[in-house]
Amino acid sequence: MIHIIIFSIIALSIFIITFLKLIKENNSNYIFALIPEFIGLIIDFICIFSSINPNGITMIIMYTLSIIIPIIGFILEKSNVNLFEIINLAKVNFYENKNQNDLAKEVLLKSIQKHPNSYISHKKMAEWYEKNNEKEKAEYEYIKIIELKPKNLENYLRLANIYKENEKYELSVKTLQDILRKKPEYLDASLLLGEVLYDNEMFKEAVGIYQEAIKYHPGEYKLYYCMGMTYTRLNDFQNAKDYYKKAATINSLLDVAKLNLGQISLIFKDYDEAEKYFMQCIETEDEKIQAEAYYYLAKIKLINKQNDLAMQYANISLELNPKMIRIMEKDVYFGVIIGKLKLHEDKKVKTNINEKEANLISYLENTYDVVERLTENDKKQVELNINKEREI
Repeated sequence: MIHIIIFSIIALSIFIITFLKLIKENNSNYIFALIPEFIGLIIDFICIFSSINPNGITMIIMYTLSIIIPIIGFILEKSNVNLFEIINLAKVNFYENKNQNDLAKEVLLKSIQKHPNSYISHKKMAEWYEKNNEKEKAEYEYIKIIELKPKNLENYLRLANIYKENEKYELSVKTLQDILRKKPEYLDASLLLGEVLYDNEMFKEAVGIYQEAIKYHPGEYKLYYCMGMTYTRLNDFQNAKDYYKKAATINSLLDVAKLNLGQISLIFKDYDEAEKYFMQCIETEDEKIQAEAYYYLAKIKLINKQNDLAMQYANISLELNPKMIRIMEKDVYFGVIIGKLKLHEDKKVKTNINEKEANLISYLENTYDVVERLTENDKKQVELNINKEREI
């Protein structure tokens, strides 16, 4: 029984220390540590007062609850890994899963108040603010966690994204450039920097970022697709075409690239190639891409004087996306069939197209219209200007 008595003294001492910490720090989280310790002590006292010699399983339970778990907690605390902050994090996740965001925020704020230099709490707080669209506060929290762990590049990336969302583009660019100086192969940083530059119409600078990133990631389709988008905005349609093809080759499911390829082929009046790409697009499950593809197929048939087939394609386009009627009404080619088309009530279109991609689709549509209205002399001048821009 001597080993039981020794165990009892150690377990009781740990229980008293934990209880005093609860009183001193006024931290209710210590209750979570006291409960298993108390259960272990109860089992221990039952064995002593009943003169029962505990078996191996009982001893393991007693040691684990009363000694091992508390000691692990003390070690983590000494290593600045606060067990109770982890418990708080579990609470926050629980409240978030229950959509009780106010309670989750309250737990985090209390945790930061008690542990002002807690990396875990500040990081979770930053993510909470970001998720709940409190971007300025999220920015402050990311700056704080960077102070706590200045070598973690992921946090710099998150801060750069917050700067972007807060329209602090210069700070976003500077932060991303600093990341890439330290880690030039960081793909997410390259993609985000290219996006920030693209959004600010710094297209040539964005091309340079993507080209550098391709050296480290030659098989990453996103880089080729972004290059295609950027060259499109530079009106360098041949390079755009080449990069879209590369992106679509690597990722055969990249239907938006195929749609852009079809649009560019139309600008070059290569109707057979355009039709090939649009026929590939109608196989997608994205209704917006499908509707656009059927619209362009109808347009090609109208150009080729195949009005009946054009009307079939146009009606399918309108069934998928009733808003396409607005584009058709502005299109001179559709004048011969517009009155015969079947209109539909507006509906929600299933699509994964983001705002930037939608704007680019519209940009290519407008570019085609502009090219169509140009005289032959104008077209030659535009081509000459494009060639000059390429040389620059």
